[in-house]
Amino acid sequence: MYAALNDEQKLINAIECNGQERYFCPRCKLPVKLIFTSETPFFRHENKIDNDTNERDIHKQGKSLIIEILKKLSYPNIESEVYLNKISQRPDILIDKKTVVEYQCAKIDVNKLSKRVKSYYDSDLENIWILGGDYLQKNITKAHLKFISYNVFWGFYVVMLDPINEEFQLFYQIRFNGPFSKISSGKRIFKASEVTKLLNFKPHLRPSKKLAITDVQVERIQRLNSRKFKNFKIAYYQRNEITVDKFLIGKLFTACKPIYQNPQWAVTCGMENKRLHQPLLDKKRR
Repeated sequence: MYAALNDEQKLINAIECNGQERYFCPRCKLPVKLIFTSETPFFRHENKIDNDTNERDIHKQGKSLIIEILKKLSYPNIESEVYLNKISQRPDILIDKKTVVEYQCAKIDVNKLSKRVKSYYDSDLENIWILGGDYLQKNITKAHLKFISYNVFWGFYVVMLDPINEEFQLFYQIRFNGPFSKISSGKRIFKASEVTKLLNFKPHLRPSKKLAITDVQVERIQRLNSRKFKNFKIAYYQRNEITVDKFLIGKLFTACKPIYQNPQWAVTCGMENKRLHQPLLDKKRR
């Protein structure tokens, strides 16, 4: 999980923690540990067995709720955990042998996710992924970007399900803003009993605003010392005889699609605009 409660019962994101406080699971209230990794820090239950049990219970509860909703909506031939011999996969829910619904609670590597999504697409099965468990958050983070889907009404979006409160959370019009590609989105919560409101929701998508780079952001770019950005800044100066930070002063940045690896300031200075690995969008790129 990427957020936990501190001693003051305040929800705090793992990337904002210094590790000096005690932290607790927002669902079961049991103690959790802050785990630092080379990528994104996260919380884990102190007792791994309790953590696995909690995940299984939440997954089972969420899957049952989704099946109940699908039946009320009169979807045909709903099957659970049916084994698909052709691709050696066992999706959470299979609708009319045409559509897969996965309720993803545990952390999953993007390569494993890609393999599963591709196997479904190759078998002409549509993919719907709903997030819960460790991915259930109040805001969209980098950890959610690999699950992004797209439609014309919601733009880039992610759907989460809180089975305890029986609520869907729709994060829509997800995009990157500003020189450091800060993630933003619209958000609406729908009761599971009113899922048709979610399915028929057509929000007003906000126009993009231009944001000027600030002095604080310029200073932050100056301090970036990772090998990747340090070498890029040196090469930029050698080519242009001006430093990156001086070039960026006064520059404006419009919101962009949440599908790129490199921050907008670097792309503006000529860094390759590489795509993130987002399996649910890959079908549209074939």
